[in-house]
Amino acid sequence: MSRQPPHLLHRPSAQVMSDLQRAVALVNGGQWRQAQIHAQRVLAVTPKDSSALNVLGTVAMNTGPVDDALVWFERAAAGQPRNPFIQFNLGEAHRRLHAYPTAAKFFQRAAVLKPDFAEAHAAAGDAFRIMRQGVHAERSYQAALRLSPTLPGALSGYGLLALQNGDPSLAASRFETGCVNAPVGHPMRPVLLANLGVALLQIGQGLQAFDVLAQAVDIAPGDDEHWRRLAGALRHTRVAPATPAFRDVLCRLFERTDVNPRNLATAALAVIRQDAEIDDLLNAVAAEPRALTRTLEEKSDAASRFVQDPLFRSLLASAPIPNAAVELLLVQLRADLLAIANDEPASLEEELGLIVAIARQAFLNEYVYFASAEEQSRVDSLIAQLEHGDPEFGAGAAARIALVAAYRPLASTPLSSRLQAVDLPALADLLREQLTEPAEEARLRSTLPLLKPMVDSISIAVQQQYEENPYPRWTRCGLGAPLPFREAVQAALPELATREIPETDAPQVLVAGCGTGLETLRVTSTYRNASILAVDLSGASLGYAMRKSREYGIEVEHLQADILDLTALSQRFDLIDSFGVIHHMAEPVRGLKVLSGLLKPQGLIFLGLYSEIGRRAVVEARRHIAHGQYANSAEGIRALRRELMLAGAPAQLQSVVSPASDFWTLSDCRDLLFHVEEHRFTLPQIGELLDSAGLEFLGVQFGHQADRTRYRAENRSSDSMRDLRRLHLHEMKHPEIFGDTYRLWARRTKAPK
Repeated sequence: MSRQPPHLLHRPSAQVMSDLQRAVALVNGGQWRQAQIHAQRVLAVTPKDSSALNVLGTVAMNTGPVDDALVWFERAAAGQPRNPFIQFNLGEAHRRLHAYPTAAKFFQRAAVLKPDFAEAHAAAGDAFRIMRQGVHAERSYQAALRLSPTLPGALSGYGLLALQNGDPSLAASRFETGCVNAPVGHPMRPVLLANLGVALLQIGQGLQAFDVLAQAVDIAPGDDEHWRRLAGALRHTRVAPATPAFRDVLCRLFERTDVNPRNLATAALAVIRQDAEIDDLLNAVAAEPRALTRTLEEKSDAASRFVQDPLFRSLLASAPIPNAAVELLLVQLRADLLAIANDEPASLEEELGLIVAIARQAFLNEYVYFASAEEQSRVDSLIAQLEHGDPEFGAGAAARIALVAAYRPLASTPLSSRLQAVDLPALADLLREQLTEPAEEARLRSTLPLLKPMVDSISIAVQQQYEENPYPRWTRCGLGAPLPFREAVQAALPELATREIPETDAPQVLVAGCGTGLETLRVTSTYRNASILAVDLSGASLGYAMRKSREYGIEVEHLQADILDLTALSQRFDLIDSFGVIHHMAEPVRGLKVLSGLLKPQGLIFLGLYSEIGRRAVVEARRHIAHGQYANSAEGIRALRRELMLAGAPAQLQSVVSPASDFWTLSDCRDLLFHVEEHRFTLPQIGELLDSAGLEFLGVQFGHQADRTRYRAENRSSDSMRDLRRLHLHEMKHPEIFGDTYRLWARRTKAPK
């Protein structure tokens, strides 16, 4: 038998070549399962085939753990160490594992092996940008764009670098060029549109920004980050694109569980007010609030259209409405519906949907709306009728039950036990919110561990406030993809060097003063693999927080305790998050010293502390409250709000009644204007506070990138972001720059004094 020629000994069979070609084509088309089958066939015959191994790595990177992909790519590279595409894939796998230095090395190696590999240069630029190595990032992007001037990925990354460097105009130009070169259907188009929207927001082009952000979610509806970015951009806006497409996107935002509907409230009103007659109605109510009845009679068609608007109904059921004219209109409408229940009860059922929506809004704002003594008497009568009527709450009862719920929480009425035993589909959401969920909170609260009974008199007073009014009441929250600890901290403080941030894959975090859990959810969606202990004074707040954490599937340990008693804890933390808490203690420095002692060496603390400068309007409001002798009670809060709406808020109180203020629910307003204990600080005073607690100031977060850019432009020294004196002088010139609350970072450097 003759021997085969040597060059034919290792030649793949035709079937192997066919399978390999098919595997490559399928993986390039995103058909992962079929690509895997054909690649495995190749490896069954030639186990070290680098191309087949590369295909399996690509499949794993897109369908399974990235660690698995890395193994396949490493095996592929062992066989073909000079294959630039395998080197690129190794870089991509490391990038997805957040191993950016290693990723950059592989991307650069791919570019060396294939000098015209523009995508490799761009990917290296992305890795360097994330590592804040701006010079290397710029070189890489420039190299990519020299090879391919219209490469969308390079234009996107180069634009993000410009944003990082505080030049949103240059960033917008690069994103726009990218959009031109990424036509409809291109996978980079929605990313470029979303980035363009962010840049446009920073240069003050809000309407255009909202439009392109809406385009991004319309093109890529499955990308959660685009939706969340749009929702965040809409927070407190008073303008919106006047298109049916944007209205549709806004309606879909209200349906998402990863978006806080409070961020959408002013945008929804802006869209609804694009109806000129509705806008005229609300302007007329705002101009003459005491002539409300006449205004509604004259503009009844617009009022009817307003309350029937599906977008308005979504807003009613989802978030407190931050608008005085709308509130006055709803107060009057609720009173009119109550009169109908008394005079023409048969016709009330026709308005069931509207009454339910108003009741859900009332529960959301914790019944902060004014109600006259006559209305309250009618509600008492209505409750009595229902209590002694049909035990099954028969025909016509649903609307009357909903009307009661528009004035009082159903759990506080004699109807509650019967309502839990009947089936009323039209009231399902209302009964869940007002009966089922509060009962679940009470059950969870009963399981809470208590560290020790509280003894500090101010802590007890603050606890009582939040037992009566857990703060804040929320329905859904804005979530995001959590990042590794160092990366997340650097996103908050870009100037902070990596070496100054503790290195941990699973940070131990204490949320000191978690309230109803909104801050805890923010922490879980910020820091990857965080182990969280959430502590608060108030059992009612913790019950709410426990219910919401279960609703979102978040593992959190909850504990009822005074911060002053946390010295009993043996655990130490990489991060302590205490936002809006220390300034409500009798002696903030005592509380901060306790927290400082709970940090690991070099551990970080994130604090929210009231600004003396930013809260000038609140100080004026407190004087107004004292002069008017408004009681620190639900009735006192309602009376104050009624006066400010009907008589008009003085100029110095305008920011207190703005849509961005905590004026629009009972617990919010009490926390803002009637708190039992409040301290405010200047930045130099905060420096002294931190020093006393053995903490070093690391930086303060700016509310908007444009504010940060302005500060850097006026203060160019390398240490300006940590210079409390300069930051204080800047705030004196620009009192709005930090809002009413500083967002501060510090780290433990020594034992507290």
